Amino acid sequence: MRIAISGAHYMGKSTMINDFIKSHPDYHHQVEAYFRLQTDYGVEFPATAQPTLECILMELDYSIECLNQCAKKTHILFDRCPIDFIAYAMCILDQDNLDINDNEIADRFPLVKMVLRNLDLIVFLPITKAHLIHVEDGEEDIIFRKAVDRCFKKLYRDEICDIFPGYQQPRIIELWGDRQTRIKKLETYL
Repeated sequence: MRIAISGAHYMGKSTMINDFIKSHPDYHHQVEAYFRLQTDYGVEFPATAQPTLECILMELDYSIECLNQCAKKTHILFDRCPIDFIAYAMCILDQDNLDINDNEIADRFPLVKMVLRNLDLIVFLPITKAHLIHVEDGEEDIIFRKAVDRCFKKLYRDEICDIFPGYQQPRIIELWGDRQTRIKKLETYL
């Protein structure tokens, strides 16, 4: 299976991937675009709590390219997928009072819709009151993370941008709980 782990920052995506690979060593981990762009391409991202739209576009383009390159591979876990960068762009643009449908992000929706077919499963890790992940961040970042999570929920639950490819779309599930619970839930979908 080709699986993407998706959600706001500090939700345990990378931890979940590492935990899963320990018990499923036949799976390969595709590192998050943010880190890959820095290490492989020397991209320097601003050291701010919120990414810029330019950074989000670079990460989105890399994610689209990566899903295309891995279309034939099996047993792969992606740390984020194009939906992640659309959610972040939605959040940033909403704060700037710009419409996502009148922006260069929307120009990429047809490509996103196409490459999502290369995924079998998207695992969304939402912020929940029952299993809140505590992080030691400033108030500004906590507010931003919650705003991004609301954008994820609009995309996954309400499908507000019509970017999922219909009958061929990947299955989308939501997982929460402690580390072991998440892995056990995920294994039921393999």
